[in-house]
Amino acid sequence: MRSSVIRRRRVLSGLMAVAAMAGCSSTPARLYVLTPMAGEDRDTKRRTGRSVGVQLVSVPEYLDRPEIIAYTSAHELSANRDDRWAERLPVNATRVLVENLSILLGTDRVYAVPSRTNGPPDYEVSVEFDRFERTASDDSVLDAHWAIHDGATQKVLVREETRLATRVVDNGYPALVAAMNDNLTALSRDIAKAIAKLPNKGGSRART
Repeated sequence: MRSSVIRRRRVLSGLMAVAAMAGCSSTPARLYVLTPMAGEDRDTKRRTGRSVGVQLVSVPEYLDRPEIIAYTSAHELSANRDDRWAERLPVNATRVLVENLSILLGTDRVYAVPSRTNGPPDYEVSVEFDRFERTASDDSVLDAHWAIHDGATQKVLVREETRLATRVVDNGYPALVAAMNDNLTALSRDIAKAIAKLPNKGGSRART
């Protein structure tokens, strides 16, 4: 009986060692992030103009995962565990949207909400991604519903939909993320143009 227990322990120890070796020899995952558009450094932006709060971007549940999603057919998705987002997609997309709007509106008074250090903004932006992935036809698509609210009353002042498609130049994930980044920049421009048409309480001029 004792020898049987010893053999089982040895087998278990061997399996654990093999698993550890496999883990050590596996290729590290490639991590990706969306990045803001090129523009002024935040320190050079004016502290005047519209204050804009940006809510956390909403995404479908199947996109809120570490793996980058791509369609392989009309109803089938692929998720490569070796190619991942470095952080949650809603968090990354929100941060980039905040920075893009700050650049396009020429002000540092754009921030994520809720905020502990800022009061109610003049305007608040909500964005919902319906699609944000690669299609089976090799396009990167971004379908989004977005709205601009009065910061004090939450009354909807603008409600729009943006549909974008950018051709992915090759099959690699770097090209896919670059195309997704271009789509997010284009969405940022649409939102900034709408904000620029609203009353400007601080007197700055947008560069959209």
